Amino acid sequence: MKIPKSGNYYLDKSISYHRQSAEKIGFFNNLLDDHTKTERQGEVNLFHQHLRAFLWELVATFDTMLQWVNQRYDLGIPEKDVEWLKIQDKAKKAKKDRAELDKKYLILESAWNSNWYFEVRGYRNFAHRTFLNVQAAIVKEPEGDRLQIAHLFPVREGQRGFVPIQEQLSIYLENMQQLGAAVFSNELF
Repeated sequence: MKIPKSGNYYLDKSISYHRQSAEKIGFFNNLLDDHTKTERQGEVNLFHQHLRAFLWELVATFDTMLQWVNQRYDLGIPEKDVEWLKIQDKAKKAKKDRAELDKKYLILESAWNSNWYFEVRGYRNFAHRTFLNVQAAIVKEPEGDRLQIAHLFPVREGQRGFVPIQEQLSIYLENMQQLGAAVFSNELF
């Protein structure tokens, strides 16, 4: 199974809209009047929508892997109830292809307990309530304002701060692609 390209799509769109809203529009420039900010709010909203979609797609990809494990190893969890805690419980009692399931389980457990997936879940869960907090540094130049860095605020203790958003989201996507490759290795589709 291949990881859907929608993650790449939303990553590209998030970055693109963020650049448009911050570089071209100068929305974060405190010198703009309220009318101009209001006119350009649509660009900022598009950025946030694509950022949220990107995070939801990553979590949905993990959830799809859980659905696959449930079906592939006959865990017997009703589709609507499949979640990590139930997979943990049922996987320990499963009989079908036990050695293979144990390997897949360890791969998924490692991802579930990883810092990167904790962050993805944290950002995605926060996005249910409001826009994510994105901070941007804008450099004033004669030819116009330039976005120097944009980053998400950390969601866990010990998380490195001020990571450029493009780098941070790319790492999440690469990790999810590697997870999918490991979970679905040796599978024929």
